[in-house]
Amino acid sequence: MERDEKIRVAITAGIVGVILLILVLYLALSGKNKDNSTDSESRDTEIAATMDGTDSISQNSSESKPDESGEDKEASDKDIDASKDKSDSALGSSSSTTVKNTKKKKTISGNSLYRTESAEIRNVYKGLAIDIEAQMNEMASYWSEGNTDAVRDLGNLDRFEAMSYKLEGTSDFFYYGDLNENGLPNGKGLACYANDQYYYGDFVNGVRSGEGCWISFYPEYDQNVVKEHMYTGKWLNDLPNGEGQEHYDYDIAFMNDEDIYVQNAIGEFKDGLYNGRMYMITVNSNYETKEWYGNCENGTWKQVVNTTKDQEGRSAVMDEKDNPDNHIWLVQERMKDNGIHGIITGGNMVKK
Repeated sequence: MERDEKIRVAITAGIVGVILLILVLYLALSGKNKDNSTDSESRDTEIAATMDGTDSISQNSSESKPDESGEDKEASDKDIDASKDKSDSALGSSSSTTVKNTKKKKTISGNSLYRTESAEIRNVYKGLAIDIEAQMNEMASYWSEGNTDAVRDLGNLDRFEAMSYKLEGTSDFFYYGDLNENGLPNGKGLACYANDQYYYGDFVNGVRSGEGCWISFYPEYDQNVVKEHMYTGKWLNDLPNGEGQEHYDYDIAFMNDEDIYVQNAIGEFKDGLYNGRMYMITVNSNYETKEWYGNCENGTWKQVVNTTKDQEGRSAVMDEKDNPDNHIWLVQERMKDNGIHGIITGGNMVKK
C-alpha cells in the first residue's frame, strides 16, 4: 500500500511539472507576440506617417531645406549651372563637328536638281593689304595663258577674297583690260565682282558679250556644298546666251543622298537659262557620274515622251544615256527656271 502511494505521488508531480512547463512556455510566447505586434504597429505607423509627410525623420530633416533667404537654393542653382557649363564645355568640339556636318542646310529636298546660292564673303580681312591693280593684272595674265589652275589658286587667296569683299552689296566690278573711247570695257578683259565672282573674256560697251568664262569661288569658311560654279561659252547682254557649258565642283563632305548634283550642263543657253536639248552629267557623293539627255524651253523642262506623272506628281524630264528607261524625275515647281543662278549683272566699272 505504501508503495502504491508513492507511485501516485510521483505521477501527480510529473503531471504538475508538465503543466507548469506548458504554462511557462505559453506566457513566454505570449510576451514575444506582443512585442512583435508592437513593432509591427510601430512600423505601420512610421510608414503611414511617411506617406502623410509627418514622420519624425522628415520633420527633423528640415535643417537641410532652404531657409526663407533662399541661400541654399541659390547654392543649388549654382551647382546645377556649373554642372551644365561643364557638360556644355565637354560637348563643345563635338557640337562644332555636328554643325559642320549639317551644313547641308544649303542643299535642297530630294528628287530635285541642286540650285546654288551665291558665295558668302565675310569681313574677316581687316588690316590685310591689297593692291587691286596688281592683283587684277596677275590674275588676267594667268587667264590669258589658259592657266585656270593658277586662276583658281588666286581666287581662293585671302587677298583676292578681300578685294571682292570691297564690292559687297553692289553689282559693280573692278576691271582690267581693253577700253573703248568712252572708257568702257570693250574687247578682252577681266572683271572682279562681289561674292568672289570673276569673268574673263569679251566685253562690248561695258557689258559681257562674245566669248567668256565666269567663275564663282566659295570660301572654305562658307562650308557650302559648292566649291566652284563656272560657265564657259557665249555671252550677250551680260548673260550666257548661245552655246556653252556650266560646271560645278562640290565638297563631298556636304553632299547628301537625296539631291541630284549637276556636274556639267552642256547645250544652248538663253539669258542664263537652259534652252534646247541639254546634255547633263550628274555626280553623287561617291563621285560616280551618270549622263543624261533632256529638253528645256526657256528654262522649263519638257516631260519625256511616252511617260506619265508618278504618284507623287513628278514628271520624267531626262533619260539616262546608257539606260533610256531610267529617268530623272522632278516635282512641278522644279521644272521651271532651270539654268545658271547667282551671276551678278548690270553693274558699272569701279575705278581702282
